[in-house]
Amino acid sequence: MAQQESGRAAGAPGEGQEQRGKYFIRTFGCQMNVADSERMAALLTEQGLDPTDNPKEAEVILINGCTVREKAVHKAVSTLGTYQNFEVNGRKPLIGIGGCVGQLEKDSIFKRAPYLDFVFGTDTIDQLPEIVYRVRKGERHIVYTDFDKTRDYSTETKVVGYKAQAFVNIMKGCDKFCTYCIVPFTRGREKSRLIDEVLNDLARMAASGVREITLLGQNVNSFGKGNPNEKAREPKELQNIIGKVGPRAGEENFPQLLRAIDADPRLKGIKRVRFTSSHPLDFSDELIECYARAEQGGVAKLTGQLHLPVQSGSNRILQKMGRHHQIENYIAQMDRLRELNPDVGISTDLIVGFPTETEEDFQQTIALLDRVQYDSIFAFAYSPRPGTRAEKLPDDVPNDVKNDRLNRLLKHQLKIAEGRYASRVGHVMEILVEGEAKNQNLGKTREVPENTRVFMGRTTCNRIVNFVNDSPRNLTGQFVNVKITGATALSLQGELLHDSAFAEAISSRGPIPKPLITTEVVQ
Repeated sequence: MAQQESGRAAGAPGEGQEQRGKYFIRTFGCQMNVADSERMAALLTEQGLDPTDNPKEAEVILINGCTVREKAVHKAVSTLGTYQNFEVNGRKPLIGIGGCVGQLEKDSIFKRAPYLDFVFGTDTIDQLPEIVYRVRKGERHIVYTDFDKTRDYSTETKVVGYKAQAFVNIMKGCDKFCTYCIVPFTRGREKSRLIDEVLNDLARMAASGVREITLLGQNVNSFGKGNPNEKAREPKELQNIIGKVGPRAGEENFPQLLRAIDADPRLKGIKRVRFTSSHPLDFSDELIECYARAEQGGVAKLTGQLHLPVQSGSNRILQKMGRHHQIENYIAQMDRLRELNPDVGISTDLIVGFPTETEEDFQQTIALLDRVQYDSIFAFAYSPRPGTRAEKLPDDVPNDVKNDRLNRLLKHQLKIAEGRYASRVGHVMEILVEGEAKNQNLGKTREVPENTRVFMGRTTCNRIVNFVNDSPRNLTGQFVNVKITGATALSLQGELLHDSAFAEAISSRGPIPKPLITTEVVQ
């Protein structure tokens, strides 16, 4: 079982000088996985390793995998094989797989990838330094996938290097058990951090320069369940169109957290708060009211964006999915939201080809797109996941029909998105600059002049904006105003607006450090 340490890359100091080893992390999946990768990176950095975006020079290689869809699982597992013959200073790297793939596959994955050194799960990330140490000492095929059985959930957000934006886990797990979903089996049952702990965490991040945060959870609408509302924060009880939802009266809840963030003077530097993901069943009236403008009682820091997965426009299919909400109620929630904030950007998740889905069911999903007018959607063809209730249903929609419906759905949404984005042309919008755009051609035909760079950022409603910056200043991490000059179905083009005072303020801040970790997100 054991392999001598001399055969594995250990990142030990060389003669005469200290040589730091390097690590490489590749991420597949959602924002939760991205946040988990940040935590892995911080833990490895604390152990004396440095990040690299080149796996060939890494002494520790990690795959952080997703199991929500079959394609992502295959991609994560197949990627492992590309690393097995790498060598650093004559030694093979330590290779591990974590995330939901590690949690679900456990030790069975060693049969497909015998060269793999270790597997860890979603609840054992903090044991990563110990795992790496044990492998360096010669152990192999180590498995750390036990769930934390306690109801308490306490953590501290870890990031590597400068970040203007950060993901913050506020809860984990899911109690909904939708028939198609593997998440409750890979992330466990719902448990939430205390509001005061989250606020202290955010205060530390605000002091380090973070300007925008995304609150994460499998179902953030259920945040606070089981945690006593000892400070009598408002609102004390949640309701929606189907009745009382989420945490009970006397417990903490998500609107309380949002309003506490808004009121905390330590968080003045944090200008934007986003969150994902949500469930319509727990999408409360009180949370909708947080989207109102600040002068109307809303939460000032909350961005005008909502991602609320609906999965299907057919009540019959929703029932088979175990979603426990009706499409009429979902639409009523969206109408109320847009009544309070007409500019809110709404996105959703959709599954096509679920067992027994007919063309009529599919057309009801198309009708939902027309009714709600989403800014964007994340749509997928159904694939059965092992261990779910839906796996027992006959997968009776042929693959060619699934793919045809998926293509029609995406094409229909593109037309809606074109109209939604085009309506912003001529508006002045504030964006948080995320960095230089990968495509340095602005738009389909316009080429960027020499000595200029194209940057990209996001509006409060999460629309991507590309704009030209003709100065040597790095605007990454800064809020700037742009006038929207063009639009496609996927992004906006803008003209940077500023005056001499703004330019002087930006230039005086100096360059923004680049992130120290490279991860790849594959949906």
